[in-house]
Amino acid sequence: AVVGIGIFTKSRADGLQKLRTSTSTTLDDLDNENSGTTVFVKQSALLFGGGEDNVGTTSPAKEARLFEAPTVIRYESGQVLAPHYDANRSAETEDANRGGQTLATLLVYLNDVEEGGLTRFGKLPARTTTTSTTKHSDETSLTIQPTMGDALLFFPADADGNFDERTEHEGCPAVDEKWIARIWRHMNRVPPPFGLSEDALANV
Repeated sequence: AVVGIGIFTKSRADGLQKLRTSTSTTLDDLDNENSGTTVFVKQSALLFGGGEDNVGTTSPAKEARLFEAPTVIRYESGQVLAPHYDANRSAETEDANRGGQTLATLLVYLNDVEEGGLTRFGKLPARTTTTSTTKHSDETSLTIQPTMGDALLFFPADADGNFDERTEHEGCPAVDEKWIARIWRHMNRVPPPFGLSEDALANV
């Protein structure tokens, strides 16, 4: 069974890598409680409610146990991430060793992107309000123009782990360089190497 899960996991990881032409690195060093990575994880945990310890006190570390280690992704001119889902219809089997189903995706845009690099949700309609998230008024799908400091939070599956096909999304071709930081929140504890170690969580 373990071998089977390993094959499924590698297959899915290889499939996702084929969809992207960007480069990325995982941030798993939380030795310094004041580092940018530690603060990012802590603030993300608080965004999700912070979790509670055994005596009812807010505990960011308890919530962060459900996170994959943060990833920073760089898109250079022409690089893309093809349409895909962050959740998995077979998460109970294929993602068992990385916390099960992906319940939430948090993206933080690290720089202003004037041209290209939109995040597009192809199965969701464009916003119709007067306040637009993008200057591209001809878009028929929901799109987000990357702006430094903005965060995008969406839920690829519901709280029970049910896959939501409406959340298919893509990183459109970059013209200007684009940098983002990403955290995936799973249904269960994400063990190392995918998740944060107990030593790292002690600083959250």
